[in-house]
Amino acid sequence: MLNIDTSSGVSSTATIVNVKETKNSPIGNRSRSRSHSRSRSRSPGVISDNPNLSPSEMPSNSRRAFLQHMVDSLPKTVYNRVLALKHNQLQQIKISEQFFREVYELEKRFYLQSCTLFDVRRDIVAGDVEPPAIERYWHEEPDDLLEEIKNTDEFKHMIEQLQPLPANAMGVPRFWLTVFRNVALISDLVQEHDEPLLECLVDVRITYEPDSYTVIFQFRPNGYLHTSSLLLTKKYILRHEADKDYPFMFEGPEIVRCEGCHIHWRDGSNLTLQTVKQKRLRKGARNIPKVMPRESFFRFFSPPQAMDLSLADEKTKMVLGADFEVGYLLRTQIVPKAILFYTGDIVDNVNDELCSADNTSASLSSVSQGDQDNHTVCRNRPSISSVNPQ
Repeated sequence: MLNIDTSSGVSSTATIVNVKETKNSPIGNRSRSRSHSRSRSRSPGVISDNPNLSPSEMPSNSRRAFLQHMVDSLPKTVYNRVLALKHNQLQQIKISEQFFREVYELEKRFYLQSCTLFDVRRDIVAGDVEPPAIERYWHEEPDDLLEEIKNTDEFKHMIEQLQPLPANAMGVPRFWLTVFRNVALISDLVQEHDEPLLECLVDVRITYEPDSYTVIFQFRPNGYLHTSSLLLTKKYILRHEADKDYPFMFEGPEIVRCEGCHIHWRDGSNLTLQTVKQKRLRKGARNIPKVMPRESFFRFFSPPQAMDLSLADEKTKMVLGADFEVGYLLRTQIVPKAILFYTGDIVDNVNDELCSADNTSASLSSVSQGDQDNHTVCRNRPSISSVNPQ
């Protein structure tokens, strides 16, 4: 979880570089459609015992070393032409920078057009508006696999744990909590003691700036947050230009930093802290309770302090990487499509990979090598998928 100071009264800033927005997100990660079992089985530094091996069959680092040596060995005139082509590529990157910046502005413009619809969603979720009777007019393809799952004893036992809602329930109770619990990356942040407060979350929105965007969490009045903290924010700073040191790695805007916000908790209600009773060291000694930090979704609003990436430890890099993924998911998927996460039309399939791993050895023993490769590709698909693509 997020590694922060025990005081929640100071907002903090996090910095990291070379984290691709598209590559870090579950949506942007696209698996290879082909895999080479031979190159996967070799260590990164070993090329091959086969003298006729083509570069495409080499491990990536060996292929890079091979091609760089090839270029360095070119005749001077040919080498100069290669440099001219790389200079040409740099000019293309300048065009790509402008392209992605305009795409970002286009996303902002169409998001603003949807804000009226988001207002309606917020009012329905909060119970401020009662919609008229709605008939489903969109097509939903029946799924035999889902029906089969619903008939299993395990599924029947699972639905017994659902909390029934009263007929006179206001709005859509636990809407955003259910959405967050349907996305593994966010659900990992949510602890059981966070749930009562997240049930009070009525809206999540995005605001756009030229070089950043902010995720805004709106809560109804509750016994945890002071009235001054009913709006919590998380800001993500973007870099739209290619890195000067690694310009050829440019693939679109990068999230380079994030900023949390101060949370004003009501007395004794700070979910990021816990009181622990210390064991008495000797008989008759006073038992003095100690306030300790604990894991909580609300540490999301206090990311690690700003630092040079070269000085950050691996845990901090991992925390910030996951944080950036959450920020990207919230902007591109969860905020605009929240109802589809609530209804299960869009599901996180990370757990499918974990469950299938237990059965892999038994099932693969009866299939061909080609089928094994297909199985590997399927398990590497993006973690967010649509149940009903129709």
